[in-house]
Amino acid sequence: MLTTYFKRQTTQATYYAGLTGPYLDSFTEWLEQRGYRPETIRDYLQATTQLGQWSQVTGYSVQSLSPETLNQFRDHLAKRGQLRFPSGPFSVRWRGAQLFFKFLQAQQLVAPVLSSSDTVPPVLVDAFEHWMQAHRGVKLSTLINYRRHLVDLLENLGHSPEQFDAIQLRHFILAYAEHHNRASIKTRLNATRAFLRFLIVTERCQPGLEAAIPPIAGWRLSTLPRYLLPEEVERVIAACDDATAIGIRNRAIILLLARLGLRAGEVAHLKVDDLDWSQGTVTVIGKSRREAKLPLPQAVGDALLQYLDAARPAIPNDHIFITAIAPWKPVAPGTITGVAAQALRRAGVEAPFFGAHVLRHSAATAWLRQGASLQLIGEVLRHRDTDTTAHYAKVDTALLQQVTRPWPGATPC
Repeated sequence: MLTTYFKRQTTQATYYAGLTGPYLDSFTEWLEQRGYRPETIRDYLQATTQLGQWSQVTGYSVQSLSPETLNQFRDHLAKRGQLRFPSGPFSVRWRGAQLFFKFLQAQQLVAPVLSSSDTVPPVLVDAFEHWMQAHRGVKLSTLINYRRHLVDLLENLGHSPEQFDAIQLRHFILAYAEHHNRASIKTRLNATRAFLRFLIVTERCQPGLEAAIPPIAGWRLSTLPRYLLPEEVERVIAACDDATAIGIRNRAIILLLARLGLRAGEVAHLKVDDLDWSQGTVTVIGKSRREAKLPLPQAVGDALLQYLDAARPAIPNDHIFITAIAPWKPVAPGTITGVAAQALRRAGVEAPFFGAHVLRHSAATAWLRQGASLQLIGEVLRHRDTDTTAHYAKVDTALLQQVTRPWPGATPC
């Protein structure tokens, strides 16, 4: 309630009488549920009232607020020197106005605004995305990455897939390949092949067209795995300060990455019900919605229990890991990657790259050195292709010396 943050009756009366007055109590509760501090909520309520005063003077109602009117308010703040703090960041006036607009959107009090990733795709692309999610278990984030390539395909070749031919498809790919890097080209190839297979299965284009997509030159698994030594991994784990709530959370995240070799997205999507304390297991949903039950090491279980009991914000959400500062919500995979990168730098480790996946590689190579079979490692890491797991055999030089044969006429090593 507004009265919790403003005790003077004249202030309360002024705020309630304003254009945004009828919404302030609900907005206050909305902010509280997302974990904002009392002093921050007070600032945002003042900002919301200022937005209401400006809207009233300029002739806007609350229901007519939009990104365009919000930008006009931003210009108004800039002219008065109230848009940013002297140090550079945006002021609470602007951040509060933005949050109030998000609140109105959440309550469906203003028209929804589509971001670039939420724009409505063509009918065929929309059907493809539904099909891929239902039949292949592909994540929406992957399909969004595919979307711009498929929209480009339809704009170039037309919206009648029955008229697609091999020459058009090859030209579409090769023209793109001339001006983009290998990673972007690979994404376009994967998106186009998957789209063509969907069109073939649903009898929208002639069979065999997916074979017209040219491969991109590359040598899969040709490099050595990039990993940390066991003592370096221990330094990364020790770098997490478990004296703070965020340190407790980050330590649990690092242990899941380092001891179980989970991917960043798998950690981010873990839910409380995935933990089976009686059996000492954790259920992980990996790529293509593949479910696996993994043993929960003692240290990992202890770290998770400490986080859930002492550091996790008390919000009605079943995801395990929640953001450390407001607004409280489940962490994104990018946050997990950031936690790993920060821990690596804090530990002073010279990592081959800074991210969550280096800990996955490190776990696999450590298991191999401890005598685990490639088959067992592949099962724990949930690899669909045995060649992916075999990649880690390159770090076991003792094993490689047993299977290599000397060059004819040369002195054995």
